[in-house]
Amino acid sequence: MSFRSTFLVAAAACVLLLTGAADEKTLTSIDKGPDGLAPAIASLVNPKGYRVQSDEGAVCDVWLLKDVALKPGFKQTLNVKYPFQTGELVGVLRVGDKVEFTDFRGQPVKPGVYTLRYGQQPQDGNHIGTSDVYDFLVALPAASDTDPKLFVPPDRLHKASSKSVGTNHPAIFSLLAVESPIASPTLSKEENDRWVLGVPVQGDDGGKKSSLSLRVVVIGKVAG
Repeated sequence: MSFRSTFLVAAAACVLLLTGAADEKTLTSIDKGPDGLAPAIASLVNPKGYRVQSDEGAVCDVWLLKDVALKPGFKQTLNVKYPFQTGELVGVLRVGDKVEFTDFRGQPVKPGVYTLRYGQQPQDGNHIGTSDVYDFLVALPAASDTDPKLFVPPDRLHKASSKSVGTNHPAIFSLLAVESPIASPTLSKEENDRWVLGVPVQGDDGGKKSSLSLRVVVIGKVAG
């Protein structure tokens, strides 16, 4: 191999290494809940949260409720994996101002604080192929979502969420199936350049506590 060829190969390898390093994300813990929540919602949020960090700064922070309500008599199906009711409060998202942040559809989400409620992908021709799992988290501006009670019907939930991105579509974050229980928080890079936050959750089924796990795509969007 000539010197020029060797140099080009080495340069290409260096570019790949630098690109990979720049793409790395890390997960750290937070011990204080976010400001900007209505008191009724703030009282339900676990102050222990999770920060997704890049070299440029905080990408987003996520908090879950101390106890997430579980749907009575729930049974998993091929496409619905989570025992939540549409419109129920699950957690809180805070978007930083250092790094551009988008939802699962690639819609830019402005810096600020948002509630996260459970929603499901509509079963119509416009959403075929979006995700094999219909479960999503839907982000709503915290300033306008002040009541922790169930937020229904779905079209009202979606309309309120659309204010998070300034379009006619809600701001959504895909939930993925959990293959095995998650004992401690993880952040993993998976297919299609998606970063997935995996966390243990305490569920509340009519006063009976139980443990479950949640996997949400915090960075990345639908393929295609």
